[in-house]
Amino acid sequence: MSFACLDCRKSFKREFLLSMGCPKQMSCPDCGSPAYNFGRHFKAPKKTDIKQWKKVRFLFEHGFWFQRIYDKANRYQIIEYPKTMEGAREFVEAYKEYAIK
Repeated sequence: MSFACLDCRKSFKREFLLSMGCPKQMSCPDCGSPAYNFGRHFKAPKKTDIKQWKKVRFLFEHGFWFQRIYDKANRYQIIEYPKTMEGAREFVEAYKEYAIK
């Protein structure tokens, strides 16, 4: 599973047995802040790409932990996550029913 620290912009992977459960967060090995479990499909931006990390934080704060979302109206195709902050704002509004509460 991919974990990401939104404070120091570090991403790292940890292996877990799903049958034994997987934590939603753990401590960042670099700074000690919370690092959140964004699942196995999360692709972290470069540490220096501040705009993309702001987008990641925005999505996270609105309940999107990079879980897969399926479009019911379009034969359950996977909905891609947005590439820009503007797209993220539209995404959050359009798919708010899928947000993790």
